[in-house]
Amino acid sequence: MSRSKTLYQLQQFDTELDQTLKRIQEIDSILNNRKDLKSALKIQEKDQIFLGKIKQNQKSAEQNVETQNAKLAQSQNRLYSGAITNPKELADLQMESASLQKYLSVLEERQLEAMLEVDQAQDVFSNSSALVEKLTREKQSENEILSTEKSELKSKIVTLQDARASFLDNTEIPELPVYERLRKSSGGIAVALMIKSSCSACGTNIPSAIEQEARSPKKISFCPACKRILNPGGR
Repeated sequence: MSRSKTLYQLQQFDTELDQTLKRIQEIDSILNNRKDLKSALKIQEKDQIFLGKIKQNQKSAEQNVETQNAKLAQSQNRLYSGAITNPKELADLQMESASLQKYLSVLEERQLEAMLEVDQAQDVFSNSSALVEKLTREKQSENEILSTEKSELKSKIVTLQDARASFLDNTEIPELPVYERLRKSSGGIAVALMIKSSCSACGTNIPSAIEQEARSPKKISFCPACKRILNPGGR
């Protein structure tokens, strides 16, 4: 096996390891991302607080109506009890009852408005709560799927690392330090296929002398542009 092909096989292990590790990082990012749910929870909390205030307003409106009814009943009891016979006092009581009745209508209207506001606020809160429940279920389902995938990927990494270690133990690679250096400086790709006299990594045309050297099983050559090791994997 040529030296460049040996390095290319090693790179295949490393590339798959890189891709697997990258996918695990993506999964971790998704698992930790609760932005939509947090936003929905804040809206739900805001709607709940508002609903509580509106219900308190409704309770106050009900108490006001109850108090006004009591005042009106007391006034009318005095008016129709027969205990008061003075015409002026009776006239005053009639005016008082009329005033109390008029204001009671105002309070009852306010009570009705408060009831309608509670219904509207309850609908808003119910909708935001339903959204929270929906997002929670979706997040839990997504997390279960991704956690399973992550566990499988971790097992895959162990398998790949063992296979890579076995490959290195059974293969002599004098250029390993060069390969490792190029991986760090070239985005993880140290070996590029040479296809139709061109570097597959950067597209540079390879001079014939370098191409011939790259095809030698005992030598390695480098792309004159991107400096990666060339592997004559195609024509």
